[in-house]
Parts: sequence; C-alpha cells; structure tokens
Amino acid sequence: MEAVATAAATSFVEWMVPKLFDFLHENHELRKNLEHDIKYIKDEFAMISAVIQDEQNSRHGRGEEVHKEWIRMVREVAHAIEDCIDRFMHRVRRAKTGAGWLRRAVHRVKTVKARNEFAMAIQELKKISEDASKLRGAYCSSTTSSPGRSLSSEQIEKAAATEDDDHSAASCPVPMGMDDPRDELLDLIRQQQQLKVITIVGFHGMGKTLLANHVYNYKVNESQYEARAWVPPTKLGGTAANVLREILGQLGHPTDGRLTKLQERIKECLGTKRFFIVIDGLQKVGYWHDIKVAFAGLSGRFLVTTTIQRVANTCSSSAVNDHVYTMSTLANQHSRLLFFKEIFQDDELPPDVEELGSEALKKCDGLPLALVTTARFLQSAGNPTPMKWAKLCTDLGSHLESDELFSRMRSVLVQSYTSLDSQVARTFLLYLSTYPSGRPIKRSTLIRKWLAEGFSPGNITNNALDAATSCFDKLVDGSIIQPIDASGDSTEVKTCHTHGMMLEFVIRKSMSDNFLTLCNQPSAPPLPSKIRRLTLHHATPREVNDLSLVRSLTVSGETHPSILDFSKYELMRVLDLEEYDHQLLDSHLKLVCSNLLLLRYLSLGAAVTALPKNIKKLQFLETLDVRRTNIEILPTQVMELPFLFHLFGKFKLKQDVGAHRMSKLQAWLSANSKLETVAGFVVDSNKSQGFAQLMDHMKHLIKVKIWYDSCADASSTSTLSKAIKGFIERSTNFMTSHALSLNLSGERSQDLLNFSLETGKSYYLCSLKLQGGNFFSLPPFVTMLAGLNRLCLSVTHQLSSDIIAALSGMCSLKQLKLTATQLDKHIIGKGAFRILQHLSITVEVMTELEIQDGALSCLKSLRLLCKDLDGFSGTSAIKYFKHLREIALHGEVGGDTKQKWKEAARKHPRCPKILFV
Repeated sequence: MEAVATAAATSFVEWMVPKLFDFLHENHELRKNLEHDIKYIKDEFAMISAVIQDEQNSRHGRGEEVHKEWIRMVREVAHAIEDCIDRFMHRVRRAKTGAGWLRRAVHRVKTVKARNEFAMAIQELKKISEDASKLRGAYCSSTTSSPGRSLSSEQIEKAAATEDDDHSAASCPVPMGMDDPRDELLDLIRQQQQLKVITIVGFHGMGKTLLANHVYNYKVNESQYEARAWVPPTKLGGTAANVLREILGQLGHPTDGRLTKLQERIKECLGTKRFFIVIDGLQKVGYWHDIKVAFAGLSGRFLVTTTIQRVANTCSSSAVNDHVYTMSTLANQHSRLLFFKEIFQDDELPPDVEELGSEALKKCDGLPLALVTTARFLQSAGNPTPMKWAKLCTDLGSHLESDELFSRMRSVLVQSYTSLDSQVARTFLLYLSTYPSGRPIKRSTLIRKWLAEGFSPGNITNNALDAATSCFDKLVDGSIIQPIDASGDSTEVKTCHTHGMMLEFVIRKSMSDNFLTLCNQPSAPPLPSKIRRLTLHHATPREVNDLSLVRSLTVSGETHPSILDFSKYELMRVLDLEEYDHQLLDSHLKLVCSNLLLLRYLSLGAAVTALPKNIKKLQFLETLDVRRTNIEILPTQVMELPFLFHLFGKFKLKQDVGAHRMSKLQAWLSANSKLETVAGFVVDSNKSQGFAQLMDHMKHLIKVKIWYDSCADASSTSTLSKAIKGFIERSTNFMTSHALSLNLSGERSQDLLNFSLETGKSYYLCSLKLQGGNFFSLPPFVTMLAGLNRLCLSVTHQLSSDIIAALSGMCSLKQLKLTATQLDKHIIGKGAFRILQHLSITVEVMTELEIQDGALSCLKSLRLLCKDLDGFSGTSAIKYFKHLREIALHGEVGGDTKQKWKEAARKHPRCPKILFV
C-alpha cells in the first residue's frame, strides 16, 4: 500500500502549500514581514514533493518504515498549514474594497494582534518543517531498502492484468450470472456490419476478461471467424506497432517492419477472411486510431475491455455500427449463488446461511472478484458462525489491507487510487468515506461539500467549481464510482455510489491517514488525538473531548451530547445534520450561528422548525439546505449572507416584512447577492409574494424552484408572473445553464404563465419543469426558448395532441418527459423531435400513438411506463431509431408484450438493453 501513501502525501504537499500562499497573497500586511520564513517553507515543500516522487520511482537506500513515518510527518505539517490559515482567515480579512484610508487604518489596528499571532505560527511551521528535514537526513540515509509489501507501478499493472481470470480459463462453464451478458454480446456480434468494435467497460473485478473470454471461445464464433487473436494487457504498454506485431504473430505471419508496413501486412494476411480480435485491458487510446486503420475495409469484430469510459467511447466511436457495453454487478440471486458456492463447494448449505452471509454480501456489492476473494477469506477462518463472520466483515478493511487472500482485490483497488493523475481527485475520492455503504450520493451535494472543504483550489484555466466537476467526472470515467442514473432521461451522472470494496479501501485509507474519523459500529476503535473530519453513522453514543480541529461533522442516528456542543469547534466548515432527526434545540442552532464562523455548508434535519436570526453571523456560508426540516418561514437575514450561493428548502418570507425593510433588502441583493440557487419558495393564499419581489434583484440566480397555489390572490399571481418572465429573459448567456421548476395547482396556473417573450432575442433556459397545472395548451413562451434542452411536463389530465405537436418542432430539445392520465391520439411524423435523445412517457392509458420513419432520428433512450401498451406501435417503430441504446417498460406489462419488445430489441442493429421498472 506504499504507492497509496506516497500518492496521498504528494497530494497534501501539492495542495496545501499553494493554499498558504494564495492566502498570504491577499494579506500584504502579513506577508511583508515574513518573506524569509515563507520562502523557506515554499522551497522546503517543493523539495519534499520532488523527493517523494523520486523515491516512488526508485526505492533504493531507503527503509520502508522510515519512509512511511516521514510521510506521516509531512502530512502533519500540511495539516498544520491548513489549521493556521483557517484560524486566522476571518480575523485578518482585508477591509472592504473601496474603503477609505481611515477605515483601512482602523482595520490594521484591530487586526494587529491576530497578525502577530500569525507571524509566530509561520515561524513555528518553519521550525516543524526544519525538524522533519533533519530527521529524514539523520535516519533515511542509514537505512537499507526493505522489500516489504510495497507495490511498484509495474507490479500493480501486472496484478491488475489478472484481475478477472486468465484468458486460458476458457474451458470452464459460463460463470455465475454471465449467461445473459454473454448472449447479449453474441447478439451484437451477429449483426451484419463489415467492421464492428464492441467495448466492455466496468470497474476492476467485474469479470470483463472472463466475459470476453467466453464470447471469444463460443463454438459458433470459433467456426465463423477464420482469423482470431487475443491481445493481453501485458502487450498493450508500447505502441500501435507492438500491438499489430502481437496480432500478426498469433495469426502466424511475419512481425518485422514499421507501422505502415505492419498495417499493410494485416490487410494482406486477412484479405477476405473474417477476423475476431480481443484487446484486453486497454487503458490508453493514443494509438487506437493507428490500430483501427489497419483493419479498415475488412470484415470482422473487435472486442475491447477497459475500465475507462473515455477509452470505451473512443474505441466504439461509430454511433451506428459500434457499441459500448457497460458491465453490471451481479444480481442478488447470482451473488448469493457464487458466494456460497465458493465457500461451501458441493457441501450442503447450513440452515443459518442467510444470517451467515448477509454482511459479507452487502460489502461485496455484487462484484465477482470481491465475492470470490471474500468467500475464500471467510472459508479460511473455519467454523462458520454468524457472530464470527460478522466480526470479520466489520474489520474487513484491515484484512483487505494485509491478508494475502485479498492480494488480487487489493492490487486493483490500489491501481484505481494511484491511476488518478490529480492530487485533488485523490482527496475527493477519500471524502466518499463520509457516506455509508449503499447510500446514493448526489453529485451536486458532493461537489458543494468538496468546495466548502476547500479541496478544489481552481487554477488559471478552471475555477473551483469546474475543477471539482472535472475531478468527479474522472472518478466516473475510471469506473471508480458507479453511476446510478447515467442512462434513461439523463445525459449526465446526477447520482452515484461507491462500490462496496472500494469504499472499504477508501475508509481504511482515510482513517490511517487521519483524513477522517468514522464511527459506524457499536465497538468502534479509540478515537485519534487530532480529529479532523468526524462522521457518525448510527454509532454508540460516547463522549468526545477535543473537537477543536474538526473541519466537518456528519451525523446520522443518535449521538452523544458532547458532539452537539458547538462551542468546542473552532474550524468547522461543513456541518451535515440532514439525517440527524433527534432533538436539536434552539440553543444548539444559536451556538452554531454564533461560534462556527468559518462554516460554509449547513444541512439540517427534521427536528428543526425555525432558524435563529443570528444566522447572519455565518458570513462565509455558501450552502444552506433545510429541505428535510419543518421550516416554513425563512428569516430575511439569510438572504443577506454575503457568500450564500445555494439555498434549499420549501419556505416563505414572513408576511410583515414591511415596505422599508423590503426596499433595503432589494437594494442589498442588487448590489451584493451571490445567490445562484433558490429551490425553493412558496406562493399561496397568505400573501406570500416576498420571494417573488426579490427575484429580479438576484442578478446571479440560475436555478429556481417555486410552489404555486391557485388560492394566491391576483396581486401575488401578477408579481410572480412578472418575476418568472424576468428570470427567463435574463437567461441570454448560452454558457450558463438556467433552470426553472414550477409546481402548480389550481385553475390559475394557466394564467400565471400566459405571457410571451420579446422577439428577436435568444433565451437559453436550459431546463424547464412544469408539474401539476391545468395545461390544455402549451404556455406561449415555451416554444420561444431557443436553448431549452430538458422539458418535464406533468399534468393530471389528458395531454392534448396540440401540445405534442408544438413540442415536436423545438430544435434544441434533447430530453422530454411527459406524465398524464393519457395522451391524445397523435402521429409523430418525419422530422419531428429531430435531436431528441431521451423520451419518457408515463400514462395510465396508452391511446393510439404512431411514430413514422424519420421521426426521433437521434433517440437513445425510450421509457414507456404504462401497464398496457396495446395502443402504441413501438415494436415496429424502434427499427427507425438507429442510435437506440435502452428501452424501459413498466414492470407489470403482460408477458406477451415483454416477449414482443425483447424480440424487437434483439433484431435491432444496436440490440438496446431492455429494462422493466
């Protein structure tokens, strides 16, 4: 695991030091007297980073244990820098921009004590850094290398190459749960294209190689393809020429010559022969084009396996001919069969088998390699009892780190971690340990927490949000985290979860580095002396004394009163009590607001009914999430928080705000508000138009959610209508994704949206949700939205044909979700919905809906959630959808209907996946 430790240490060094200098850059008074000490620390850390990298590449003359201890010291210095910055950040903030000389002078006097303390802290950091350097010089030079269990990059790659099972193991029966995926791939292979590339993508240990192996050795394939070759991962590290030489060698042809000559020789040796070639474990795509060029115009199949989505997309780049096959984890039934078969072999299962394996199966999360290795580990323990196995599974992280039976699993997990090329991305991955196993993780919430923690510093080309989003995409791209909703109606991953074994690895790594302290079991280990991030998941309540260094606190379930003593926290940035439903007193919240002055993210749970007015003291707060609370009235002080970007809940402003106060609030918002998200506020019969009056003054607002009740008076309705129109008319920047969600009830909802937009302008409202209104015709502004990509229209009556006809001509619509009691009879003709990629229809009764050739030409996903599809000509129409990848039907459709759709999908050139939901 040394490769992981080194990567983590480098991450801290490269991430924390720039943070210190960015802070000092904005505080000239602090900087000018500390130039020498600051330069020393900067140079020292640059040297540390370089030495760590050198020693990772060549571990000669260094003892492994000494090296690990030095890394621990480096990490402590990095933590000390972070603590130093946060302790003084709010105390030495610069005077406001434009402040006069007198105010600046007063500010310098007020902060002189804090600046002196900071200078002393910098000198202490310098001393700590010097001490670490001296210790390394004293001890590292005298130690000798220790083989230990450290993993070089070559060893990691070699171990990962054998992660699934050897290619030679083809003679065994089809593995558990692989028969359906094998048949799906065979259907894709049988399609009649000349050249086709099918790429299998998924996390390490999912059985990609094993699946490819059984497809490759399927008897029918052996007879249909005259030229066959299997290129293993060990042959993919060089150039395209090396890969082509490997293929030619297996086909029995000369392998000499340069790339051009090898490409010509491929064409000569294959000629009219059909080929079947497997490229196993491809991780880079730099030379893929040169490989594919050699086979242009020939007839055959490539089957590629990879863990990287970008590699899969590059290899299977033809939208019509090629195909990306995403591996799924095993279903519960197959997981159980594989797990217990591995443990008990042919023996009879014990009567308490369900209780025995429940925890282990949960940890393995349907991953074949995890199931096999964990089964062998438990088998080696002997004398299976529920208590014994539960204890072993509780400590699975420690066994995963050290037990030789987990060596293959450990190798691929280490490779996944060290493959992340960004130190920020590795830190983001460690942060996933704050979520319990199996918990869906919302992408947007996770990114907001990352930003609140300060993990994403940004750079010259990317701001902090873009950098964080890019790192999240890297985790998804490398199959390290599993998308939950990447298909269907969504073009981006909105929700994900961490594979069970990856989570065990990340938790172990986070705790050993003191990145996180996790209490998620009755008998948790002793707490470290310095707690930096504290996560409590239904743990036995116990007292915690020193909480002064805690930067984030996440609590679900009951906890000890000492945890809720917010006077003990000094550096808190993230407070997540969303799933803490026990009593949270007003005194707790007042203490949060008066003491946690560095707080950037605050999420509260169901026990909270009101926010205190002193929330105005949280001057650094960026996200306030009260969706799970019972808060109905929001204090106006929340709107005046200077750094608040995101506000979530379902609330109103109090009715008696007053004209003068409202005017001052509007003026403040116009000049200072950074609010981007308000989701959302209520307009009802209680004259609750306060938020509507403020919307026009939130100049940075890009996402709004509104609940509207038709009991609202005419004045409130008019004010809200103008506010909505103004929000849409400000969405003129195509680079900014504006979104509007309206939950409507009553008869006036049609009047609320009965307005048009100014012609001659382009409006880039990206997403629009209209739910619950009486829409018998489409609001006139909708068809004027040139940038509308996503539309969700949900009504409680029959949806008219006129609305569908109006939508079919919208040139930018890519996602459409329609929910109604039923649809009018309608024909979707040629050219309709010409760039629509995702269509979802949910109805109680499916009336006659006909789709003609030439309609929906870009459709990738079709969801039809209706128990009776007799009125829909879908099985005959899907042959027109050349890009179709997925079909989702209601789980209660009849057996004949299921069979018809399965047959239609099997005959489709892309063999789209059929889901029953």
